[in-house]
Amino acid sequence: MQPHYFFAIVLPDHIKKMIADEMKRRNDPFKRLVHQEDYHLTLAFAGAAKLSVLEEACGLIDEKLSDIPAFPLKLVSFGTFGKASSPRIFWVGTDEPAPLFQMQKEVSKACRKLEINIDDKPFRPHITTARKWTGQQPFVLPELPAWPSFFVTEVALYETNTSTVPKYKKKWSCRLKKPGEDMSYGATD
Repeated sequence: MQPHYFFAIVLPDHIKKMIADEMKRRNDPFKRLVHQEDYHLTLAFAGAAKLSVLEEACGLIDEKLSDIPAFPLKLVSFGTFGKASSPRIFWVGTDEPAPLFQMQKEVSKACRKLEINIDDKPFRPHITTARKWTGQQPFVLPELPAWPSFFVTEVALYETNTSTVPKYKKKWSCRLKKPGEDMSYGATD
């Protein structure tokens, strides 16, 4: 099977752990829980685009993200896609700060410039945590615990391999500039 790729915000390990701990605590009957190391916030799904074209996109994204400093993001709610009583996707939503939408716009623009076929649906920032409700009772949307905000500091290109766990492998990343810090970019493998 040909690999698929996507650009996403890399979540800090402590945030991934908080999400995973909450999913374990909840113990909801979903067919599949997302592996803790696979939590991310997708900016653009590039599908089966050629890696050489994606590498060009990474260069364009490097240039564009150099203007966006690290910014705070807060996880504020749970949500679902699909039928409310039997969702196909369970996710964690954000406070949707303006820099997040600016970042997604720049990543999408870079992909489109290189004719990478990306989704045209409106951007709905979320972190998928589980798939396919299998409960006997209708699903009831819970409230998210009060979690601290964190800084978005890294964007990555991931490759999907459905035969491994975790199934996403970082192929490239760039870090956003923190106050007093130089930019650092580059391939991860």
